[in-house]
Amino acid sequence: MSQPKKPIRISRRVFLGGALAALSVPLMNKLLLSPVYAAPVAGLSQAKQDFTQLSLYLTGHDQLDPALSERYYQTMLQLYPDFTAQVQALQAFITASHIDAADLQKALDTQQPALAKLPRSILQAWYLGVVGDGKQAVCLAYENALMNVAVRDHLNPPSYAYGAYGTWAKQPV
Repeated sequence: MSQPKKPIRISRRVFLGGALAALSVPLMNKLLLSPVYAAPVAGLSQAKQDFTQLSLYLTGHDQLDPALSERYYQTMLQLYPDFTAQVQALQAFITASHIDAADLQKALDTQQPALAKLPRSILQAWYLGVVGDGKQAVCLAYENALMNVAVRDHLNPPSYAYGAYGTWAKQPV
């Protein structure tokens, strides 16, 4: 009778290093091989199209989930009254500056501080699945958030919470 295989154990540092490396591959491909923006997506309003193009640019992905994109977009419209104007202004800044995604935040912090929070908000939505901060925060995705999609081949996050915050720190009995 064969003995069951022992599970592979990976330290948190190795996992995080691998996750960061995996996340940097699409970004590097985007920076080195792609133009600043992808081609416009047919059938979308201009504001939604701007959001989609900006999301592709910031995440470094060639495709993003259209259903999640719609949910993020609609929620951001509700939470941020000037969201459409900011997206258009950010897109105009990127187009005029011909700036790479890797250099965008530094340029915004120095040249356009009013727009500096927008890329972080969009990336937070895509990678964490959460739009907004504090009591305004709305969780719209978990399993399909990009942070979990990036490690899906090795780790499937549960679709539910095991308990209150910090319960994972207690040793099982």
